[in-house]
Amino acid sequence: MKTSTIVAATVGVLTVATIGYAIYFDAKRRNDPEFRRKLKKERKRAQKLALEEAKKLSNRSAQTVEEALASIKDEDFPTSMEEREKFCMEQLSAGEALFTRGPQNYAQAAICFYKALKVYPAPAELVMVYQKTIPSEVFTLVMGMLSKDVQSKQEKYYTVFPPEDMNVKVDEKPEGVTADGQKVTRRGLVVTKAFTAGQAIYSEVPVINSLEPSLEGSFCHYCLKEIVQESAVPCSKCSQVVFCSQDCKDAASQEFHNILCTKNSEDADSPERSLYEYTKTTRNLVPEMLAKFLVKMVHEESMNSGAEYNSFDHMERLRYLEIPPSDEEEKEMELLKVALGSNIPGIDEFITAERYLLMKGRLLYNLYGISTSLDTDRTIKYLPERQRSIRDAPITGSGLYRVSSYLMHSCEPNTKIVFSDHDHKLTIVATRDIQAGDELFVGYIKNGKLSTEQRRLELFTKYRLQCMCPLCETTD
Repeated sequence: MKTSTIVAATVGVLTVATIGYAIYFDAKRRNDPEFRRKLKKERKRAQKLALEEAKKLSNRSAQTVEEALASIKDEDFPTSMEEREKFCMEQLSAGEALFTRGPQNYAQAAICFYKALKVYPAPAELVMVYQKTIPSEVFTLVMGMLSKDVQSKQEKYYTVFPPEDMNVKVDEKPEGVTADGQKVTRRGLVVTKAFTAGQAIYSEVPVINSLEPSLEGSFCHYCLKEIVQESAVPCSKCSQVVFCSQDCKDAASQEFHNILCTKNSEDADSPERSLYEYTKTTRNLVPEMLAKFLVKMVHEESMNSGAEYNSFDHMERLRYLEIPPSDEEEKEMELLKVALGSNIPGIDEFITAERYLLMKGRLLYNLYGISTSLDTDRTIKYLPERQRSIRDAPITGSGLYRVSSYLMHSCEPNTKIVFSDHDHKLTIVATRDIQAGDELFVGYIKNGKLSTEQRRLELFTKYRLQCMCPLCETTD
């Protein structure tokens, strides 16, 4: 029996067991004046005792939480789905057995429930079940452990990201003050050593990318490299996409294409086809890219790489645009659910309107245009969605990059973006000498011959940015 089934059954039994007493209590409270007076007196006494106990418990809990986390710090958790399900059930059973033996076992019970939470696929759901089914003291300890763990993970994130060999780090930079004088900071990318003009600072491949729909067949569906017909590798299940090599085909299949393939060679009405047709008709890559992102999350989970942070951890820290809800987003959400529903259980519940708008806002703020060919007859000048531009280079698609998302805009940037391998790998190159500790900047828009007013208007319209770079300041 699955964990979710057992949890649901437990909640059901507890509800049935308590409903009779709840009815009796409510009738007594409404009809017996003496009972009401006694209840009021007991409530005041209980509040006083609870206040005193809360102070003691707060001090004890903090120490207990620290000790509990320390006791499991080096423990290895199972990675396969079967092992995780078995482990979760064992911990839930052990936790229940422990708390029924009394308060002296609450700390050990909390550790068991916390371990179950670490491997449960929907931790938020399990937290709600805990809140209803375990003693409040145990629940407080579990939540204390969870809060401390999350806090520790958040604080550690920027000590391990970006990787040291990329020669950059994320640093806090001032961004003005609020109306009441409070300092506002933002995160920017600074170099950890000096570079001279023309030197490559780092390279990275995208978390996800998508090819402009009109270029399918001419460029690789995975790395966006121009197809050489002699080495082209088409998908055997659909007639839509082609890869530049067997390696790219295999990588795409593992990461997203095995789920998102329209399979029109086998099924002309497959649910994935509606998402493909929407992308092709509207040239709106965002729904397809979000579908790839969600499938990649599942792929990462199945790979059990042991990485401390996954793609979702990276994405949730990025800047985003606030996207107002509209019929367009509603349609995109439905297309996503239809395309993924049969392959990713629970996707309907996961893709809420709020989460979809937030994910879309993060994509639109951080996408980069990708240029893998200079042949203007085979590429396009622009894509309809917002994307950080590559000056005057022709476009083949868009990509989301973990590290480069932290690059801020300047109308006089000290770096440029190149795709020297003519695929989706992005390289940041210094355009002038840069000292260790200097912040890196790129241009989000194609400046051309735009005036300061025109540049600022485009930046504000696309990114809600009020550009205060040296060029804008000196030409004000």
